[in-house]
Amino acid sequence: MTNENSKFRLLLVEDEPHIAFSLILNLEAEGFQVIHSATGLKAVQDFAAEGPFHAIILDVNLPEMDGFQVAKAIRSRDARVAILMLTARSTENDRLQGFDAGVDDYIAKPFHLKELLARVRRMTERANLYLNKSSPAGHEEITVGGIHLNFGQLLLTHGQTSNAVTKLEADFLRELMEHPGRVVSREHLLEKVWGLSASSETRTIDNFVVRLRKMIEVDPKNPKLLVSVRGKGYKLENPLIKS
Repeated sequence: MTNENSKFRLLLVEDEPHIAFSLILNLEAEGFQVIHSATGLKAVQDFAAEGPFHAIILDVNLPEMDGFQVAKAIRSRDARVAILMLTARSTENDRLQGFDAGVDDYIAKPFHLKELLARVRRMTERANLYLNKSSPAGHEEITVGGIHLNFGQLLLTHGQTSNAVTKLEADFLRELMEHPGRVVSREHLLEKVWGLSASSETRTIDNFVVRLRKMIEVDPKNPKLLVSVRGKGYKLENPLIKS
């Protein structure tokens, strides 16, 4: 029986030989096709020469170019490929810098292999669904309260400002924009967007919210549109809906 993962191609960017060997072994055992780059510059070259890829597993501390530079270089070419940052640098600033560079998700070393494999599986499946969409669906658009999201172009517009977003950022926004004025729980977002169990401990959602607020809020530190509801989740305020 053919392994479904065999159609998914991954770029692994990791300079530590023992970690790279272990990841390649386990990813290939799951059926993924893996191209390995040991430096940042080689990763950018391999992305251009060996692509397309469904997902990228990217370390931060790399020779020649660090992971943030690699992510930016790849994002300048492709807004859709999923990027999972895998690194020992796990401070809030590092996470935000990664998301600003276009990273979709973030796992800190040391990590649980099962969790990493689950996230990679989910990212590649979503990438495959996106790539196989018909033309009309690929150009789907949605507007709520002056916020416009174009899924085909992966473009978020608010007022006179437009920003490119990643596929996961678009999926995250979709969940909120389809339920304007209503609280969407963290558990729902984890399951629908990242394919993680509701019990997963992750700051990914919080970091996504921080980045998106910079795009749509007048004062991101005092949000009026994308608001947190303590202990429940997040909601996108719609000024056309009276609370």
